[in-house]
Amino acid sequence: MIFVDLVLQGIKKFVQSQKIPFKPGFNLIFGGNGSGKSILFECILELLFPTRPQKTMKWQSWEGVEHCRAGLTFKQGDYLYRILKDFNQNRISLSRKPLEQEKFERLSTNPEEISSILSEELNLPEFNDFKNLFLENRLWLPSVQGLRSKTKSAPKEPTQPFSAPGYPGMSQPGYGYQMPGMMPGGMGAPGYMSGPGMPPYPGMPGMPGMPGMGMPGTELLEEDDGLSWEDKEKRLEELKQELERVKEMEEIQFELDGYQGKIFEIEKEKEKVKKIDQEMEKLNKELEKYRFFRNLPENIDQRIAQYDSLQVNRAKEVEALDFKLADLDDELRILDANPKFYQKGLFKGAIALLILGILGFVLKGILGIPALRFVGFLLLPGLVMLFIVLWQFFSEQTKKAELKDQINQLEEQRRTTIKDYEVKGAIVKRLLEQTRCENTEELKEMLGTYRKLEARKTELNKKKKELMIEMDWEKLTAQEKELQAKVKELEEKLKGFAGLGMDPNELRREIERLENSLERARKLGLISGGAEAQAQEAVAPTTETEEGITVSFWEAVTGSASRLLGRSEQEIYQQISGRLNLYLQALSNQRYQEVRKEGEELLIRLGELDREFPVQELGESTLDLVYFSLKFALLEIISSRYNLPLLLDDPFGFFDQTRRSAIAKTLKRISDKNQVILFSADKSFASQANHALSLGE
Repeated sequence: MIFVDLVLQGIKKFVQSQKIPFKPGFNLIFGGNGSGKSILFECILELLFPTRPQKTMKWQSWEGVEHCRAGLTFKQGDYLYRILKDFNQNRISLSRKPLEQEKFERLSTNPEEISSILSEELNLPEFNDFKNLFLENRLWLPSVQGLRSKTKSAPKEPTQPFSAPGYPGMSQPGYGYQMPGMMPGGMGAPGYMSGPGMPPYPGMPGMPGMPGMGMPGTELLEEDDGLSWEDKEKRLEELKQELERVKEMEEIQFELDGYQGKIFEIEKEKEKVKKIDQEMEKLNKELEKYRFFRNLPENIDQRIAQYDSLQVNRAKEVEALDFKLADLDDELRILDANPKFYQKGLFKGAIALLILGILGFVLKGILGIPALRFVGFLLLPGLVMLFIVLWQFFSEQTKKAELKDQINQLEEQRRTTIKDYEVKGAIVKRLLEQTRCENTEELKEMLGTYRKLEARKTELNKKKKELMIEMDWEKLTAQEKELQAKVKELEEKLKGFAGLGMDPNELRREIERLENSLERARKLGLISGGAEAQAQEAVAPTTETEEGITVSFWEAVTGSASRLLGRSEQEIYQQISGRLNLYLQALSNQRYQEVRKEGEELLIRLGELDREFPVQELGESTLDLVYFSLKFALLEIISSRYNLPLLLDDPFGFFDQTRRSAIAKTLKRISDKNQVILFSADKSFASQANHALSLGE
């Protein structure tokens, strides 16, 4: 699913109609407080999940305009979907259209049906699962929501009382002042007596600027971390050395950031050429549809224009020839229908006269009858009639031969005419067949589109060459390679600083704490002699054990992943644990090396100490780092099945700039698979964003 745009009118501060466009990749929508970031975030959720349980929210504009409505357009496969909602009338609709069409077809106006369609056709999970994996809001962070704790055991009682010697005016440490005349262990002041048998008070820390009511130095023991004073001094030196290494690392990182900034500027410059290449790639794909128009003759327009008239002329000429052929065929059939010459009466009469004439001459000679001579004269008309018959026969045969020759000539002329016209219109006819155009008008329109695309391609080629000349492409590329080599060199140097846990501010705070602690101890004389051992023996530490801290965010996120993937949480954890730790290392700048779940507790390993600590002991920001590392790792395995946008409502405001920079790079990588939309007041994310929009502009 790819969000295309969000349109609002009359919603909260968006009084006039306003379109918020989204692009594939990493989108940044930035603006200050009150710019409307959270309104956009909530509006998208309201449209995507029309049946989700929520608190009543007033959407109408503060200026009371007539309309209060919003629309979300998004792409899924070969379709565009649009959800429209009129908040005044509480009416919602879902429409859909194929990408190549212009009009949307309404699918439903029922919120339940819309939710069902979005779930079935677009694979949209239920709201809680979508929220746990694809949404984030600064108010939902573990640092804000906190930990859900189980039972805690009661504090242990001190194992033994203090036994250090008293100070002037004090009894044993932790027992208060003892004035003359007071009961042992009682608290008193001049003129006051304590009650008999009042139990001793254990050592208590003092108020700010005031020591506790016990042994001097109790405030030191209260913050005791289990290290001896010698270990603390050693630890202090180690931290100072580590701080120097951190400073050195920061200098390298600063230099690295400078080189990366220059690379980013070069990439921004080269992005202009890349955009042209991307557009040309799209043009080439589009031109492939019109490949039939390549290498056409120069007079193709004239041929297309004449094609229809050629077809008309050809039809007329062929029709005229067909009429002539029909007449000749009719005449030939008439001649063929005539009886044979020997079947004609004239032929038969001629034969009869010839026979009578011959018989007359024969019988006259035999019988000697002179009158038979006149019968013999019948021979002459018989011969004349026979000649006429034969003349008619040969005339008909000649006529038939002439007719057949004429028919053959006309048929040849007809074939030649058709062939001539086919040759003249062959290119146009082939184009019509290849493009499946029904007529030359459609063909002309397609040819016009092809020429526009070719003209655009030529224009882009020219523009690309001019840009490359203007920015000195070869020199720019050489600079980029040189900078990348320097970046690689510095990154190798940074690997030598792996394992540095604390950030500089935490190091300085820890150094300051140890220095103050050691300084106070020196003033009190606790470092020299056996006072330290006595003090430590006197301390009966009150410990509080948390039996199984359960981190609610871990259960929620992994539970949603388990439901969506149909696998157990343990299987999912085993699959993502490696990536989870890599994300944690990257986001913490190598301070934290590993996080793992043991029973109901999350344990995290510090790189510098190579020790594990319960995550709740390392501060609220650590909780958030683990939280985001977990979500990013889960997204890697979920995105193949649920390719949904990642919506973030300014959840990184509690992190410092170094961690924000690491998160920005992570979001950039995630946006290669899932669209990322970040609403933030921090404009620095724009360095990694593919598309940035300011709500103040």
